[in-house]
Amino acid sequence: MSTFIEEHLQLVHQYREMLESIEEGFQYVLASFQDYSKTEGDLVLSDIFTAFVRIVQVNQDLSVLFQDNTSIVEAINSFDEVVLAADKMDGLFEKSQEKQEIVSKFLYPAFEQWRQKIKPLLIELTQV
Repeated sequence: MSTFIEEHLQLVHQYREMLESIEEGFQYVLASFQDYSKTEGDLVLSDIFTAFVRIVQVNQDLSVLFQDNTSIVEAINSFDEVVLAADKMDGLFEKSQEKQEIVSKFLYPAFEQWRQKIKPLLIELTQV
């Protein structure tokens, strides 16, 4: 296996790990809406948004890298739905009730739907 291929596999592996970390972050944020002892919810949510920016950047690289794999490119492009859900938070980060509703009803479900779509494709890529 060439170094070039190893680098691609490493990128996909790190990407998968990032998605799992975001999932864990969402679980914490959602729990923090009910459990007030979880005081880091806003910080974790901010980290999730930072990770989303990174995903957008990496998605560009992955789209080029796997341009011949229409399934993966379509799944990558469907991250736009998560970005649209994230846009609903614009100006509402400090408004607790609105933030909770957007995260619970729009942002997390959009992310989870996308993650469930792309995860098996990423697993398939790393099992080649």
